[in-house]
Amino acid sequence: MTKVLLRHDQIREMTGGKEIEFSLLKEDKVIWKIRFNSVSSNPMESLMNPHLSQYGKPCFDTGTSGYVCPVCNLDIDEYGMCGCGAGSG
Repeated sequence: MTKVLLRHDQIREMTGGKEIEFSLLKEDKVIWKIRFNSVSSNPMESLMNPHLSQYGKPCFDTGTSGYVCPVCNLDIDEYGMCGCGAGSG
């Protein structure tokens, strides 16, 4: 059985957030690098939760704008997004 590991390599401070880097290892050899920007300080949570990485808070903490999308009939959130994307703009 082959052992595959995810290793957290580094966090670099950048303007507007952090650059987080992970490596995927197979049999102690790097086979893939993952690097992304995040406004969250928790690297593992950012990797598993893209909304937290992009906006700095979980999706369930996002407020509503008070408007409803005419296409999907879902609330348009504080960032101008809805379920189908038609309400954003």
